[in-house]
Amino acid sequence: MGNLSKSSQTFIKQNKAIEFSCSEPWLEQLRKSGLENFSVNGLPTPNVEEWKYTSLKVLDNIGNGNNGVLDVDQVDLDWLPAGLETHKLVFVNGCFDKGLSAIGPFGEGIKVLSLSEVLATEPALIEGYLGQIGSVEDLPVLALNTAFIDDGLVVLIENAILDKPIEVVYVSQGSGNTSYHPRNLIVAKNNSSLTILERHIGIGDDTYFSNNVSEFIVDGGSYVKHYRMLEDGSGGVNLSTVNARIGKDATYDSFILSVGGRLSRSEVHVACQAEGAHTNLNGVYIACANQHMDHTTLIEHLVPNTTSNESYKGALDDKARGVFQGSIIVADGADGTDGRMSNKTLLLSDDAEIDAKPQLEIYADDVQCAHGFTAGELDEEALFYLRSRGISDALARSMLVEGFLTDAIDSGVDEDFRGIFINRISEWMGR
Repeated sequence: MGNLSKSSQTFIKQNKAIEFSCSEPWLEQLRKSGLENFSVNGLPTPNVEEWKYTSLKVLDNIGNGNNGVLDVDQVDLDWLPAGLETHKLVFVNGCFDKGLSAIGPFGEGIKVLSLSEVLATEPALIEGYLGQIGSVEDLPVLALNTAFIDDGLVVLIENAILDKPIEVVYVSQGSGNTSYHPRNLIVAKNNSSLTILERHIGIGDDTYFSNNVSEFIVDGGSYVKHYRMLEDGSGGVNLSTVNARIGKDATYDSFILSVGGRLSRSEVHVACQAEGAHTNLNGVYIACANQHMDHTTLIEHLVPNTTSNESYKGALDDKARGVFQGSIIVADGADGTDGRMSNKTLLLSDDAEIDAKPQLEIYADDVQCAHGFTAGELDEEALFYLRSRGISDALARSMLVEGFLTDAIDSGVDEDFRGIFINRISEWMGR
């Protein structure tokens, strides 16, 4: 381990000291594959092309504590509009908290459980799904998460529609440095439909490391909506990886709002594997002070007649730094592909910075693909117009920024949930 970083060595030692609650042979082999790969490669550094703009040096002093006891008086778990009913699962430092959760009952064809419960009672349910998307050899953060698989969210739905959204809240609270690695599995088959509302929050300003991985298998005309809000504590480091596999006439629809944390990276990999597969990837990032926010995406069109639409918008203030890396790959023979990608960023300070790398790789004919990137300051003419109508400079700037960002929410979020994200942006503007 001599060539690995201090933090990488810490995670390896921690894994070897853990006695996991479930030791099914197939699961032990899965964990072993993650640990072996991570033991060779460790955490990625800026020398790795996909990580050239994001350094994980901040993790060098991370500890191996994992305090799963939540002081509920310190956090408001009610973040959704009054009257919006959900199936609610709360995880504290990666561990499912049954007392704070409220799930079920469900109809035929629907299972919503914690991973720890599934592994304890019916591990065979997920043996054919867990760990089947994404390669631990290509994704070192996925390898680290795989080495620690123990708890998270499991949704299995077939030929059913889940009327109430699934609300998932990840709370980070450390009495020192804390790290945890939730693993989530969502399988939707045979014309199923569901919505997931996911929120990440932190208590206090201690450093903690959340390494969250979600696997989505969406097939047979199913439709999954996945909304996320990353509002971690000021010391939080959040690495969130989504691997999605989209089948025939199915849709994975994603929106993320990144607003909190010291450093965050949301990585989304989508493979459109059958005709009619479609994905929407949309997001908003707002950062200030010395925050660092990285959004890295990969959409693979592997067969003919698949579609994708991707749009991210951001606003960066003070010395904040944003990263957007978006790739669309159209495989040989994937004719009829339609893929669109856009990234636009407002720089509200001379010290703010955005690094963007949109990419298209096309190996097929008869496709429609486009990508674009813009970055700049607020429109001075629009500011002048608003001020000439008696609006203060501060309010005018707030109106323009909110209007710019809200447009992404209007196009990427269903009407029932838009207020959740719009209100959070308004709070950020009034900070």
